[in-house]
Amino acid sequence: MNTGQMLLVIGALTLLTIMSLSVNTLILSKTTTILQAEAELTAISIAQSMLDEIKTKYFDQRVAYDSVKVYNLSLMTHPSAFGPSGVEAGKVPLPEPPDTVVPYKSMKKSNYDDVDDYHNYRRFYYSYALGLFTVVDSVYYVLESNPDQVSGTQTFVKRIVVTVRHRNLAPAEASYNQWTSRYYLQLADIAIYRRYY
Repeated sequence: MNTGQMLLVIGALTLLTIMSLSVNTLILSKTTTILQAEAELTAISIAQSMLDEIKTKYFDQRVAYDSVKVYNLSLMTHPSAFGPSGVEAGKVPLPEPPDTVVPYKSMKKSNYDDVDDYHNYRRFYYSYALGLFTVVDSVYYVLESNPDQVSGTQTFVKRIVVTVRHRNLAPAEASYNQWTSRYYLQLADIAIYRRYY
């Protein structure tokens, strides 16, 4: 081989190296985008199923145990008493671990029977494809005229906020904490006490 041929071979190898690096970068970028999209879709599904679970429960503790219509707001649970209380406290471990054999303990009405039992509830959800997701619930009274405005007193409307966190929702360079990460997905809904029928 002469010098000219050697230069052509070196040039071809250099071009091949540059092309393979750009192809690898493109593949990595697409894979990251796909994993983020899959994590977002799974997080939406987890949050929606959590909202559905919560909304199958009674509006308030008073309604659940006394089986009466409540017309006086002062009889509703005070916001400072949100969370599992009395016989409910201790029935569900927090955070509740995933279990592939039996459903979450919070799903049983004998454990959590009303909406505000889920305030500060924490759950792990395991996905075979993506690993561990964390779920945190918050429940607030809100104004009937403005469901985005938190009320410090009892109303006939409660806002439920479900926050889901996962490593793939955060950029690769960001620090990630499964309970406090600033990268998360939230879904919210309201529960309304229908006192007229």
